[in-house]
Amino acid sequence: MKNKKAFSLSLEQRVLWVRADGIWNDRTANDYVQEFRQLVQPIVAEPWAVVLDIRHWQLSPAGVFSVLNDNTRWCFEHNLRHVETIYADNAVVMWQFVKATDTAKPDDLVSQVAADEEAARKALQAAGFLTE
Repeated sequence: MKNKKAFSLSLEQRVLWVRADGIWNDRTANDYVQEFRQLVQPIVAEPWAVVLDIRHWQLSPAGVFSVLNDNTRWCFEHNLRHVETIYADNAVVMWQFVKATDTAKPDDLVSQVAADEEAARKALQAAGFLTE
């Protein structure tokens, strides 16, 4: 039986859609960062956005935090300017998310909570990252 991938990434216009699933280890985090950066390479010359769906992410070892934190910093250095987060209904996962994204944020960063994909899409259309 094949294991389900712990994340999915999909680029749509100037938005990267991220879905995190299950428990991540160091290898998962490193694979995620590699695929993430490769996928956004065509759009980093101008402002771009990300939707982070962490509703199905599970508690992961602390070692992944530094890898994900480094990726967050890289994103801000490469024009990430809008984040829509679809939060987990789990305080420990939310704490984990805060630890994984704890870095200096650009002054012009828009970071919002979205209830679901539709709400995130509407916010990104209003912000000009997605056309209808």
